[in-house]
Amino acid sequence: MSSLGNPIQADEVPLLRSTANTADISRSRPQGSRIAEWYETRSRDMLALTTVLLLLGLGLGMWVYGTLPTSDRDEHPHEYALSTDRIRDHLTQFLDIANKHNNSRSVTNGHAASAEYVVSQLKAHGSCDIYKQSFMSPVWTVHKAPKFSVKAPMQIDYIYETDFQVMRYGGQSATINGARVAIVGGGCVVDRVGDVDGKIAVARPSANCTLFEAAFMLEQKGASAVVFVRSARFKTPSTARVRFTDWKEGDPLMTIPVLSVTHSVGQLLQTASVSKLRIDIETSTSIDVVKTFNILCVGREGDSHSTIVVGSHLDSVAAGPGINDNASGSASTLEIQLTLARIKFRPHNRLVFAWWGAEEDGLLGSRHFARELAHGWKNRWASDVGVRWEDIALDLNFDMLASPNYIALVHNGTDAPENARTGSQRIQRVFEDYFVRHDYPYEITDMLAGSDFVPFVDNGVPAGGVLTGAGELKSIAERSRHGGLANAALDTCYHRDCDTLLNINMVALDKMSKAAMYAVSTLANVHGLREYLSGTSFTH
Repeated sequence: MSSLGNPIQADEVPLLRSTANTADISRSRPQGSRIAEWYETRSRDMLALTTVLLLLGLGLGMWVYGTLPTSDRDEHPHEYALSTDRIRDHLTQFLDIANKHNNSRSVTNGHAASAEYVVSQLKAHGSCDIYKQSFMSPVWTVHKAPKFSVKAPMQIDYIYETDFQVMRYGGQSATINGARVAIVGGGCVVDRVGDVDGKIAVARPSANCTLFEAAFMLEQKGASAVVFVRSARFKTPSTARVRFTDWKEGDPLMTIPVLSVTHSVGQLLQTASVSKLRIDIETSTSIDVVKTFNILCVGREGDSHSTIVVGSHLDSVAAGPGINDNASGSASTLEIQLTLARIKFRPHNRLVFAWWGAEEDGLLGSRHFARELAHGWKNRWASDVGVRWEDIALDLNFDMLASPNYIALVHNGTDAPENARTGSQRIQRVFEDYFVRHDYPYEITDMLAGSDFVPFVDNGVPAGGVLTGAGELKSIAERSRHGGLANAALDTCYHRDCDTLLNINMVALDKMSKAAMYAVSTLANVHGLREYLSGTSFTH
């Protein structure tokens, strides 16, 4: 905000008020001489002229005050050059693509068409070298609701999504009738598991191994299915992935069903007479390994040894078109690149724009990028993307920028691992500068998991970003600060088929896309970027 304070009002200027007293002065002055009359007329004329000049000056001053944002525009022209209307146009195109692909832009639906649109825009209006980085992704699909029943010693039909869930990547379709049960405790130590051959293994999650490690070991021992019992502190069954977190082509996947049950269901299974207990399971699921890709737009200008990656995931979940999650981020990233190209922005540090694939399947696109560069191509050029890992100074991530009941959120750099923490805190500060300058309320949110910054910070590259929230509820205190609805989700259509253009908050989109542009253009122009990120330089 300007330090000039409120604009001067006309009735606050003493000289202007003096014109109201002119008649009184004239009436009290003695009459009777031409000199006096001439003096009086001359005085009135001079006073009128002075008043006109003052009004003109005041008007000019007020005009200057009224255009103070122009000085802000001069200081931050890139931010103001970004058009929210153009971003909305991209969103309209993404929705049209989803409508033509089963109302989805997932890896096996509209993702490829979304990528074609991005590439067409970059070729027509951008200024970069475009790369397509392919990788394999396992796609998990539930074809119809599963069934889970106890058949003996009593008959109980459990309710899907209330009592039990098929865990994501929990095997292929199967029909199991009257299977016996083996209680295996934590299920991590092979020599303590006992006989599970042909049985349904009932296990508790263990801190000593991952769900996948436990389930895969039980499958290798001959179990026909695995049922994980959830802790009492959770009221619903888990939908966690049963797969290597950083899955890559050639890694194993589950083939037998893997289910999660609530603590109460688990207690019954674990306390019933094992010799008499019989269970039926029916699942209709599949895991298909398919080819997908990232799109990268590698800038031609700027210091390549201080490269900034600007990324957003392009895919949606299979259940919906993903216009907030995450067409809002990928469209903003696209328009930022196009705007900088249009205004002929010359960055001091090279910019690489990325549209990640298979984020909704576990950040697989960004993980592939990081793995290939950090380990497969370290210290030499990656032939498929034209970037070296050692040249990447930082990552900016934009995921969900237009939630309908939004809160402006900035990722907490302190959550980054130690070798990326200081730089991530510096990136956080840049975003905070934007919100403070505009006097916009904002909150700090965690940067622990859930989006494509993870592979960067896990490999020592500082990261940061902004977002507007997903399924979490807005508190009364947050409603007082940010508006909207208390005790309602920030995005009620998160991962649902209603995530369309009607789910987009344009005010949020305008604020957050401009915050993204501010951070991109600011950091792109930092001389000594690595020194700034390391804390040895204190200005950006």
